[in-house]
Amino acid sequence: MRAEILAAVAHLLDEQVRRPDLNLSLREVARETGIATQSVYLHFASKESLAWATAADGYGRLVEAMREAERTTPGSAADRLRAQAHVFWRFAEDNRGVFRLMFGHDVTRLDPDEAQQHPGGRLWRQWIDAVRACGAEGHIRPADTEQIALHLWSGLLGRFALWSTTFGRHDTADPAEFTDYLIDRLLDGSTTKGPR
Repeated sequence: MRAEILAAVAHLLDEQVRRPDLNLSLREVARETGIATQSVYLHFASKESLAWATAADGYGRLVEAMREAERTTPGSAADRLRAQAHVFWRFAEDNRGVFRLMFGHDVTRLDPDEAQQHPGGRLWRQWIDAVRACGAEGHIRPADTEQIALHLWSGLLGRFALWSTTFGRHDTADPAEFTDYLIDRLLDGSTTKGPR
């Protein structure tokens, strides 16, 4: 039932993605799942805890999809990094409402238990590990790992934000080409720098 509730939230968020807010009631979630509102409260004490769980679920699904791409992509670490970056973009396209919740809001404000770590930490570690593997194969200097991971994540996130807004409505650029270009520049640029 918990999975059905989270899927309903994802669907409703996708429906509301064009609105400037993410107002979502537990009644709407209950209606979407066809279960009683009180049943939703058995799993989530508040709308905020439901939003936190939805964001955490989104990060988890994204990281698992990236890990699957990493496991199944033959070739170099750079090839596996590229495959994971393409998964990131596809996830953003296919889950626009959840993606907006994950990255467009300070989900730490929604944390029902302040002892929990931000769910985006798993994604950050995935980027770091993927870039570190490139360093182990000599594609980058190991000292540049965090900087390249940050630039890659920021570049992909920013490009998606531009693509998904009115500004990018008539954008015909292929996101895969941008992703490949960004990775090529980050990996090539790192190897040509001198020592700091």
